[in-house]
Order: sequence, then structure tokens, then C-alpha cells
Amino acid sequence: MARSPAAVRLTGYGSRVLLLALACSDLRTKSFVDRPRRDPDTGYNSGDDTDDTGDTGDTDDSLLGWIGSPCETVEDCPYDGAICLTDGFPGGMCSMDCERLCPDEDGYPLTFCVEAGALPSSAPIGDGGCVSRCDFGAYTESGCRDDYGCVVEARANEPSTEILACMPGQEGELSGCYFDLATRGVAFEPTTVADSSPSTHPDLTCHVEDPVYLKSPVHGVDLLYYTGEETERVLAACEMAHALVDTIDDVAVYGVTAVMHIGTYNCRVIADTDTLSRHAYGDAIDIYGFELDDGTVYTLVDDWEHDTSSPSGAGGAWLYESAYRWYDEHYWNIILTPNYNSVHDNHFHVDLTPGRDYIGFTDGRYIGPAPYYD
Repeated sequence: MARSPAAVRLTGYGSRVLLLALACSDLRTKSFVDRPRRDPDTGYNSGDDTDDTGDTGDTDDSLLGWIGSPCETVEDCPYDGAICLTDGFPGGMCSMDCERLCPDEDGYPLTFCVEAGALPSSAPIGDGGCVSRCDFGAYTESGCRDDYGCVVEARANEPSTEILACMPGQEGELSGCYFDLATRGVAFEPTTVADSSPSTHPDLTCHVEDPVYLKSPVHGVDLLYYTGEETERVLAACEMAHALVDTIDDVAVYGVTAVMHIGTYNCRVIADTDTLSRHAYGDAIDIYGFELDDGTVYTLVDDWEHDTSSPSGAGGAWLYESAYRWYDEHYWNIILTPNYNSVHDNHFHVDLTPGRDYIGFTDGRYIGPAPYYD
């Protein structure tokens, strides 16, 4: 980067005591623009819902030709095993019989095999029927087609597995956090994560509030695993997804095209403690580094400068500056850097620990060396 954050901001922190150490899924990211969508007057169109004047047409914007799509006859569902459900299904719905699993198709929301009893009794299916999962990348206002609601349903012949699915004629069950996230123009899939316990601590419960799969890219910035592979979906609590979008929007201004990370949700305790890690709540992410549009790559393991509030290198200064921007803007409640120990040499650990409920080591927000391993 041409900008030298150290010169711009770090001098402003010279009077601070800086204990800086900011350490501390099978679906491809899809563009739904080119999928056929439904026009209520003319049927299929190219996916461009504007007329020659530039006005947006009044369409229901439904993806066509796959499970969950509208249909009048089975010919509108051009895949093997298709059925067109109409009685009790507003606009009709492409489906198929299923016993436990349903196929997925690139360019459409993931699918789910719901129990037969969850669908209108008119549905001519056996154990279960295939429906679309809720997906705010495909349906940006509610996650589902018009007249279909996003509700939790059990899998046919596997009732312990539940997912948020688009069901006919039902009201959605999503919290406001999901809709707030939808208004930010990011693609995500609301999901469910069953409570569980670390194998070493069966008395503790890992719980993710309002879980989502945030899809890459986010506002044009790719999410990459630290080894370089694209992370097509990142599991997070909804509030953490908001914080991550804030963070991505922040660094995008500086030319970042990819954020590399080490992981989010993990049902485990903090090492050498009996306390759940914030990763067990899905509100933490370990950030490994950043790729910029000029080819520059800044990583914590290569560019972080230890035990200084005035890093001299461009990478160290950029990382240091970014940490304090996030802190100042209150994107995260906890920011931990590599200064604590070698375990954190390769990442920022950031999370949303509630302000006064954090192992008793601080009364509020915190940016500094980790008082524990995480």
C-alpha cells in the first residue's frame, strides 16, 4: 500500500500503553444473476428484471427449473425424478421423493429432504419431499420465494437433523439479525447448529446464536483459508457475520481483495482451561492475513513486528493500523495479537465476548496480549 498507516495514526497512540497483540462446505459461491427467473406475465426471462426504460419489473424473482422452483406442470422441472406439487403450494413447487437426502445443483440454493408430514397432505410423496433451503443470496428479502416461509424442519428418517427450509404458506421464523444482514447486500444461508459439548468437557455446552453460512465473496472480497483455498461458506453466529462484514468493508478501502483465516466455529475449550473458547459460540475468527489488489500479501506470521507500537515495515504498520481501526470502531469486543506467544504468531484472534462476562480478566473491551491460549 502506498499509504503509511504508521505515520498517519500510530503517532496518535504514542501516549497509550500499547499491549498490542492482535492475534490475537460443498456449495460453491454462486452468482444467481444468470439463472433463469420467473416473470409473472411472460414466464422465463434472462434474469434481467429491467425493461428498456431501466425500471425494475414487478416479478417474483423466482429461480426456475430446480427443486423449490415454481411450476405449473412437471415439464417446468427438467430433472430426473421431478414432480410438480401444486395443491397447497403457492405458484407450484418443483420437488421429488426422498428418503433422507436430496441432490443439489450449481446456481441454486441447497436442498433438504423434509418429512412428508411437514408438507401439505396433498403432496404425492413417500417418506419425504425435497424443498429449497433458505438462502438470502437467491432471495434477498426473506430467504425464500414469495408465499414461502423460512422455518426449521426435520430431515425425513433423521429427525435429529434440522435445517431452515422454505415451506409453502408459512411465516418465517428468523430473527431480526438475519434481515439486518440481508439489507447489507451479502449472500448467506441461515442454518442450524445443534448444541454440543467438547469431548473433554461433556458438562459444557457449545451454542451458536442465529447461525449463518456467510458466502464468499463478501462485497467483492474473497474469504480464503490460510493455505490459499477459497472458503466458499464460513459458519458464524449472525452477529459475528455482521462484525466480519464490517471488518471486510474496512480493509476493502485499502485495496484488500482477500481475507485469509484459520477458522471460526469450533466446539472446544480454551487450552489448559475449563472455559469454552469463543469459537464454541461461533462469534470468533482467527485472521491470518490479507491479499491486496496490487499483489501484496500481508500475513501475521511474516509481517507482524513484536513488542513495538511503531512498526517500521509497511506490512507491520498496515496490520497494526488495521487492528486499531477495528478497535476504535468497536467491530470486535476482543482483539488479540501475536505479541503474547508463539501460538499466536500467525493470526489475529477477534471475537464478540460480552463486555463483562469474560473470565474476569477485564471489565470491558480489550486489545492486547492474550491472557490465555485460544
